[in-house]
Amino acid sequence: MPHLKFFFLTILFFTLSGRLLAQYAFIEGLVRSEKGLPVVNAHVSVEGTTMGTVTDSLGLFRLLSRAGESNLLISHMGYESYRLQVRVSPEQILKVEITLSIAVALLPDVVVREAPPLPGGLIRLDPRNIERLAGPVSGVERLLKTLPGVFSTQELSFQYSVRGGNFDENLVYVNGIEIHRPFLARSGQHEGLSFLNSNLVSSIQFSAGGFDARFGDKMSSALEIEYRKPESFAGSFSLSLLEGSLHLEGISKNRRTTYLLGLRHKSNQYLLGTLDTEGDYQPSFSDFQGLITHKLTDRLEISLLANYNRNHFLFQPEVQNTRFGTATDVRQLTVYFDGQEVNRFETTMGALSANFRPNPNINLRVIVSLFQSNESETFDVLGQYWLHRVQTDFGRDDFGQPVGEPLGVGTFLRHARNNLNVLVWNAENQGMWMLNRHTIRWGFRYRQETIFDRLNEWTMIDSSGFSLPRQPSNLILLQDTLFARLNMQSERFSGFLQHAWEAENRLGRFFFTAGLRMHHWSFNEQTVISPRGTVILRPFALPRWSFRASAGFYHQPPFYRELRDFRGQLNRNIKAQESIHFVLGSEYQFIAWGRPFKYTTELYYKHLNHLIPYRLDNVRIRYFADNMARGFATGLDLKLHGEFVPGIESWASLSVMKTAEKIYLNQNDNQNALQEPVTFIPRPTDQRFNFSLFFQDYLPRNPAYKVHLAFIYGSGLPFGPPLPEHHRNTLRMPPYRRVDIGFSKVLIGEQSNLPEQSLFRHFSSLWVTAEVFNLLQINNTISYQWIRDVENRLFAVPNYLTRRLINLKLVARF
Repeated sequence: MPHLKFFFLTILFFTLSGRLLAQYAFIEGLVRSEKGLPVVNAHVSVEGTTMGTVTDSLGLFRLLSRAGESNLLISHMGYESYRLQVRVSPEQILKVEITLSIAVALLPDVVVREAPPLPGGLIRLDPRNIERLAGPVSGVERLLKTLPGVFSTQELSFQYSVRGGNFDENLVYVNGIEIHRPFLARSGQHEGLSFLNSNLVSSIQFSAGGFDARFGDKMSSALEIEYRKPESFAGSFSLSLLEGSLHLEGISKNRRTTYLLGLRHKSNQYLLGTLDTEGDYQPSFSDFQGLITHKLTDRLEISLLANYNRNHFLFQPEVQNTRFGTATDVRQLTVYFDGQEVNRFETTMGALSANFRPNPNINLRVIVSLFQSNESETFDVLGQYWLHRVQTDFGRDDFGQPVGEPLGVGTFLRHARNNLNVLVWNAENQGMWMLNRHTIRWGFRYRQETIFDRLNEWTMIDSSGFSLPRQPSNLILLQDTLFARLNMQSERFSGFLQHAWEAENRLGRFFFTAGLRMHHWSFNEQTVISPRGTVILRPFALPRWSFRASAGFYHQPPFYRELRDFRGQLNRNIKAQESIHFVLGSEYQFIAWGRPFKYTTELYYKHLNHLIPYRLDNVRIRYFADNMARGFATGLDLKLHGEFVPGIESWASLSVMKTAEKIYLNQNDNQNALQEPVTFIPRPTDQRFNFSLFFQDYLPRNPAYKVHLAFIYGSGLPFGPPLPEHHRNTLRMPPYRRVDIGFSKVLIGEQSNLPEQSLFRHFSSLWVTAEVFNLLQINNTISYQWIRDVENRLFAVPNYLTRRLINLKLVARF
């Protein structure tokens, strides 16, 4: 079992590291500027080793070092590099304070490793690992799916679930601006490109729960992305069988204006050809993104972040052949199609911000942003299906072929003309005041939402000569009928106040963060208050350990999709969902095989109130539009991170989780009369076990040849037939198992010496990668469609994901 192997591997690491730990010590310190301000994200390393870290938001760091004499190197863009000679005894904790001087000349790039846990429970990820991680969907989200507590059973999608929450419960920020995604996407095939352009990213910070009050009103996770500030002209391009990208960056001669531009195009037609449903796939996904900054004065800087995303998906299905069942009882569903499906999603986002620093201790920021999404679904698909048994007797000539009379014969027609227009604009101010070892943050935001929704959707099913649902008359009835014309406009007011400070006593060094968040929505006139707090302890008696405890309220006021029920009506009495987080975490740094490792643990419990139940169909979430449930989520997340191979990082993540809910059923449609359910039922994202591994290696004698392996195993999600809601999710899908592997060859690197006449002398790096997706050729299941036979029995027909595929990729930087 993977979890047993992981457990024994962890015990082995602790055993082997016992004798080596006595040879090491810790160096703790504070890095400040000449004006006494903390220097954030300064790189601190031990010269001649791979031991390194970065300073946190208070300018503090803690570093594992070999005993004896060594040189400590401290560097940061904009400051002069600093070298400090230190001498430490075994098991000693040496404390230092370092002051960096403003640099006159440009500094070269520095290597930034993953930092210790930041105040507020954020972890920092290395953006360089994005391009190394093999998978059909590239980007930041692919990297997140290898972390503990994060899972996704859909390789075609960039959506992810965190600790039992759904896709709508995750916060995403780019340069402090909240990012939205399209609303009508039904499957990962439709999504195309994520907003996050990994070519532009300089910093990734992620919290799976217990995050600070400065982050917005969602219940599950917070992802904070910072784009780069260019120091010189540079760029990159990549090309593969699935997508291509180009990015350029630079700075003006007077060094006051910088630009960062990214262009991407993706067509996963090659990948979609491996699905069971054959046909003419014509996907086309493109986006352009730019960040321009300009310094008006030394204290005032303005920036513009803009994005245009165009996702067009055209599909003309022809035939589907899906086999399912057991080894001795195999069935085949064959469907012949006519018609087509056309989906168009076009989103535009623009954000103008001004950053003002009246003095070194105060930073003020004003942001005005606009998000617009124009989405349409158009499909008329006619399908005629046959359900057969498959011959499983090896001795028969017709082995593997459909045999006997059809178990079911039917026809269905699906029709939709759906159009959605969303306009969201924000105006907000943010502030930060740093005083000694105290940091105070505050913010206030006004948001207006305007939504126009036109729904016209229905399904007709005719099976074996009768229309479903069956009626005594000759009426032909439609299923899933949805017709509505909805207009909605609302306003939101939100704000927060947060205080972070440091204290020290005989037990160790404490880091406290306490905050309060407020949100008011004009649609239902509800105001919610969310207090949150975190404490981090780094004990002197256990210098290799750090501990964290977080607790707080996390309210999620509904957005448009939570308001609309299955009939297309809006519930104006709906309230915010509530999640109360309790998180206990620890981090242990140790040495194994002479290399640094880190072992993290988080135990959490989330008490869920006023839940809005939903159905999960691929990546589409359909809400019941009523606060008719309560529930919980509890689990344990483990991660082992370090240099399994010298010089490059890898990690293994293990998660055990349970989430369930009680749905209160309305009696006679009376909102005030609720029936108590018998017991808790699993929520749609109740994945009990998840293990992921990201491993990197290279040839010892030729490190230009590298291999990157991504392995994910997740227990099956719950599902069930279309029964009353308190009886649903009684079955389990098969486990999700996937292995993606990439083999790369560095053609041009840091050690390359090219002649002046070479055409490639302007490239800083160039490498080629061969990737194998779904290496083990496993048919993973994403969802089920329910088919009735002539006796009105239900059959669950699985919808399988992609099969094995080979991809070639070329990446260049200049």
